[in-house]
Amino acid sequence: MSRDASKRGTPTRLFRHSGVVECEVDDQQDLTTEKRAFLSLAMMKGVGFHTLWQIAESQRSFQSVFNSSEEDLVQLLKSRGARLPNSSKADWKEIMSSLARSVDQLEATFQASQIQIVLRSDESYPRTLLHLDDPPHWLFVQGNTEVLTAPSIAIVGTRDPSPEGLWLAEYVGLTLRHWGRPTVSGLALGIDQAIHNASLAAKVPTIAVLGTGITVDYPKNIGPIRKKIVDAGGAVITEYLPGESYSAINFVRRNRLQAALARALIPVQWKERSGTAHTVRYAAGLGRAIAGLRLPTWDRRSINLPDGRGPRHVFTVPGQDEAFRAFVEKSLSDDLLYRQTSFL
Repeated sequence: MSRDASKRGTPTRLFRHSGVVECEVDDQQDLTTEKRAFLSLAMMKGVGFHTLWQIAESQRSFQSVFNSSEEDLVQLLKSRGARLPNSSKADWKEIMSSLARSVDQLEATFQASQIQIVLRSDESYPRTLLHLDDPPHWLFVQGNTEVLTAPSIAIVGTRDPSPEGLWLAEYVGLTLRHWGRPTVSGLALGIDQAIHNASLAAKVPTIAVLGTGITVDYPKNIGPIRKKIVDAGGAVITEYLPGESYSAINFVRRNRLQAALARALIPVQWKERSGTAHTVRYAAGLGRAIAGLRLPTWDRRSINLPDGRGPRHVFTVPGQDEAFRAFVEKSLSDDLLYRQTSFL
């Protein structure tokens, strides 16, 4: 421990391996010991999202994992899918010491970037996510955690919008001031980024739900938009581990969070076989209100909303503007009574 660190408070023990190795950490640091243990596991070579999820599902704390002997810890992690390298006790001691240093560095990065870890047990955890059959055990949140618990509107759509699709996104964007509520979208190119930018222009907070780790620059060069979102009182969130890249399954799982966070969903230009369609189906299964939009020139059969337990309607705009605004406004005040059922 550094001299400066020794002045901050009495150290506590994070890792105890029956005397094999001990790594001291300060009890006044920003992250709790449980969250440091979580980060330590997340950064351990061979341990991934699935292993951490299995540990959390067993209702075992991450800190308790490090209260085991080296042999028991390795056996526990391997039994939950970890692919750990074979290591001697001397190697293991160095691995754990290096891990503690890496966690310190990541914590410093988080602090500089306004990133927090929110666990299910935290007051700032958005309770609407508990409507899911598989709510995340943790979230990485950059920015304002309070916005996650406010009634919000999810607005998502294609990455490759037509001029008509962009017009619809702009139309919804101009309506945001009327509702005055946070928006939720996926930060993807196309409709998602149009909605985030419209939210910033309307001065309403916006929440970007990532399909990657919180430190990943995806889409490429997305940093300036993320900074604007955070500076304007919004948040960038993900359940994926730091550094985790994108994948098709990650985006599908991400979409369930968009649907669960919001009280209403507005899909803007989408196909029945698309990422937006997954979000629509999740919203239907959760009983969220769904407001579909079509232009007067579009075929009435071009938008088919799935059956669900919540209200849903396709509005023609321009034309049904007041009805559309009233539908969404009502959904923002309605109680959320439903849990997800299996439908994907």
